[in-house]
Amino acid sequence: MRTMVSLFALAMLAGCRSAQTPADRVFLNGAVYTVDAERTWAEAVAVTDSRIAFVGDNKSARAFIGDNTEVTDLGGQMLLPGFHDSHAHILLFVQTDQECDLLRLETLEEIEAKLEQCTQLDGFGEERWILGAGWGEWLFESMSPTRELLDELFPDRPVCLEGSYGHSYWVNSRALEIAGIDADTTVGDDGVIVRDPESGEATGTLHDSAMLLVEDHMPEMQDAFLRDKVRAGIAMLHEHGITAFIEPGFDDEMIRHPIAVADAGDFDIRALVSMSPVNLKPAAFDDSVYDLMESRHEWRRPNLDVDSVKIYMDGVIESGTSPLLEPYAIEEYGTGPYFYSQQRVNEYFTRLDAMGLQVHVHAIGDAAVRRALDGFEYMREQNGMSDNRHHITHLQLIHPEDRPRFGELGIGATFQLLWAHPEPGLLDMTVPMLGRDRAWQTYPARDVHEGGGRINGASDWWVTDINPLLAIESAITRQNPWTDEGEDLNAANQSLDLATMIEAYTINGAYTMSLEDEQGSIEVGKRADLVVLDRNLFEIDAYQISDARVTMTIFDGRTVYRSPE
Repeated sequence: MRTMVSLFALAMLAGCRSAQTPADRVFLNGAVYTVDAERTWAEAVAVTDSRIAFVGDNKSARAFIGDNTEVTDLGGQMLLPGFHDSHAHILLFVQTDQECDLLRLETLEEIEAKLEQCTQLDGFGEERWILGAGWGEWLFESMSPTRELLDELFPDRPVCLEGSYGHSYWVNSRALEIAGIDADTTVGDDGVIVRDPESGEATGTLHDSAMLLVEDHMPEMQDAFLRDKVRAGIAMLHEHGITAFIEPGFDDEMIRHPIAVADAGDFDIRALVSMSPVNLKPAAFDDSVYDLMESRHEWRRPNLDVDSVKIYMDGVIESGTSPLLEPYAIEEYGTGPYFYSQQRVNEYFTRLDAMGLQVHVHAIGDAAVRRALDGFEYMREQNGMSDNRHHITHLQLIHPEDRPRFGELGIGATFQLLWAHPEPGLLDMTVPMLGRDRAWQTYPARDVHEGGGRINGASDWWVTDINPLLAIESAITRQNPWTDEGEDLNAANQSLDLATMIEAYTINGAYTMSLEDEQGSIEVGKRADLVVLDRNLFEIDAYQISDARVTMTIFDGRTVYRSPE
């Protein structure tokens, strides 16, 4: 494939030069960082038929300008390959004005004020459910808000609000009643019904698989509503310069909606959807995945691939549902629960790899990361070195002995490095659960990188901000990118440099999506998926990176976002 693309590119370029064929678009006077193999710089780029026809200097680029060529003078702005987000919940998860949006609210007072506004929402289904997401777990004691406030505001209507980490529901008494959750309801080790220690009654927070008890009773959304959410998600990606991403955890019902948008010609994004028979819920994965993925040829569309499977190894450290190699600092959690035996993990990975599928693993605790790596090692022993671009995401805690194994096994490391600073979740929840010394060893990205691991950039949106520039700055400084203040998170040992982080959000992301021959760098013959930033990131202080702004996003040579400024 690489050879065919290269021959096409050379032939096209030769034709343009010999006949002076005008390009569709020409960008001049830019700081063009190509992210090619030599990491070269250029001044200008020409685009013809959605592909890059020329990369070089301004003078040579002018040969591609004709009467109908759209010429953009970048005026020194930076031109990069379009960003890739290798793990983000986008296509059905951008909230609309029909939902209760609690994202990025920083105080309990703000949450209460927003909930009062949400009492005016029409709601969903016959019971007029109030649905929403985004409350910050760190704002509540033990990461567990109680139902009293919701009962006061919504005495007769069921309410279900997902936490910002995606592993907890906050519900009111009416929702608990509909779901039949009482003092006698049981749930497996992979879930938690938070209870009053005296009465045993559910207090209003459900963690991990316990969430399914309520979800089974929630109303179905209308197709038109869900497809509008897909379009809104794509628009949000464009605003942040993202032209490709991996969506984790869709089942055969959820995938219908991006397919419908693609069939309508509105899917101006490159997406790899990691499928799962249980969509986003941990610890319910089973053998039905094999039958599910036998149908994947029916779901493929231009720009939409589905040759990937999402599987959870654990929950989250903050709720004690991630297994650890050493016990939690809080005695009652022990070392946490395993979701699957090593034998089951080995079987899943080996069979899915043999089916030609990428295995996309959620693993946060160091024991879960090790179990995943052991599964991949077994898979390699059985199947040999396939080219399915497997990767593990989150990677909050990795034992030092396991950090070189990413490079040794050829497994991608998909970090959310916006979390790699002393943010409220780490200080208020992770430190009590792990102890400060262990908490300060989280997100060891440099060790993985220096061990030969391929670092992928990702947000895990909606959990945290989608903006790649925030994550890039945080990965370099290991400090709060909004304030540029406070202590850092082990920067001396784990910070990464700018070039590495740009690779993580461009060519490495393209590789993980098996698209490196088509995009991820600015080279002749590749797709013209590009992002323009208002400043050259290499010429500013690292603490100013998050101040940079996307001024234009180009997909297949067309402008899909232009900053109003």
